[in-house]
Amino acid sequence: MQDIKSILVIVDPTIEHDSVLDRARFIARSANAKVELFINYTNALNDQSYAFEGEDEDFIKNQSKLFHEHFEHLLAHQVEEFERDGIEVSYLFKEESNLAESIIDHAQELKPDLVLKSTHLHSAIRRSLVTNTDWSLIRKCPSALLLVKPTEWHTSGSIVTAVDPLHAKSAQSTLDHQLLSSTELFAGLLQQSACVFHCYFPFVSTMFPLGVESTEHLVEVRKKHQKKLDELLADYQIEQDNIHLTHGDLVPSLINYLKSADANILVIGALSRNFLERAIVGNTAEKILDDCPCDVLVMKPS
Repeated sequence: MQDIKSILVIVDPTIEHDSVLDRARFIARSANAKVELFINYTNALNDQSYAFEGEDEDFIKNQSKLFHEHFEHLLAHQVEEFERDGIEVSYLFKEESNLAESIIDHAQELKPDLVLKSTHLHSAIRRSLVTNTDWSLIRKCPSALLLVKPTEWHTSGSIVTAVDPLHAKSAQSTLDHQLLSSTELFAGLLQQSACVFHCYFPFVSTMFPLGVESTEHLVEVRKKHQKKLDELLADYQIEQDNIHLTHGDLVPSLINYLKSADANILVIGALSRNFLERAIVGNTAEKILDDCPCDVLVMKPS
């Protein structure tokens, strides 16, 4: 991502105060970007017309009109809030049955630089039974996707990206550079610190049965990761104190670092993977999204 000129904001009308609107205003002011507010909410009169059999046709038409006017009013009110901040803003209301597909289709048409959507923790049984809109957007949204948590941003916080410089796939290497450039962009626009996180798991096998041999092996492993990380960051202006290299379990290590760095946004990459990789990586990504104390920006390879 080289710049942010247009932002698509997915508004959740079921939330009394949607944090995504606060984020959108702040980012739009900082980037001088235009905004489109988007609500998709299914009209029960369309999906369950059988339930209204025998009702007067004019009654049904009037109810549909009131339904549409209600959401139009909500959007128009938010437009006024954005315009008061000097932000160029428009809005759109749709009544499609599938929220994720409606968002993806509109994003493909609008081609925004950034899509913002609030996200909420669902129970494990709900996630296993219902296709989650957030996961559909992570997989298919054509633009960078910022999933907004219902939390306040730190005044002097940071933008953290998690990179993988030893990944064998060239697509991951390309994506890491996108993550870094986006991290620097957001840090500059929002006046935050740009930080980099890399965690590796130092596997020690029976080839190293003695403590001293294991220690030497671990030192060599760290040197290898440090070298690759230095090469990856050579062309970026990331302060040395803001580069965190560690080893151990990825999720708890990352979550702890995000808290210590007062992270406002975690920048991560999403790659197309085969079934087995999705099962493994998907579980890790789910834990990160659930436990992450800050917003999550999901990027895909250009």
